[in-house]
Amino acid sequence: MTILHRTAIALTLAATSAALPAFAENIEAGPIWNQGHANQVCPAVAQAHGGEWTGHWWTTVPNEMSVCQIQMPARTVEAGPIWNQQHAEQVCPAIAHSHGAEWTGHWWTTVWNEMSVCQIR
Repeated sequence: MTILHRTAIALTLAATSAALPAFAENIEAGPIWNQGHANQVCPAVAQAHGGEWTGHWWTTVPNEMSVCQIQMPARTVEAGPIWNQQHAEQVCPAIAHSHGAEWTGHWWTTVWNEMSVCQIR
């Protein structure tokens, strides 16, 4: 493989990674009493989980538990060569699980016959 070919692949990966969508997750934050309290608690919860607070929160158990809605970025992990969708459905969920994540259903080949990636969140 030429240096030009590897550079083109690297640029494609960089562009693809930057365009990955974020996914909202509801993360428990203990009791939140009002919007002012949410403005203090939820950004910290988001930061602790590597995401960004959407501004939304709600109480799930009165006086006990509230959740903050957090945008969690999707990311890719290398998976070795993946040959087709059926193979991806075998490989990617296991890889996602090993990262404490879930597979988004997306995968692609980055280096033909050598490397593919699974998108996880």
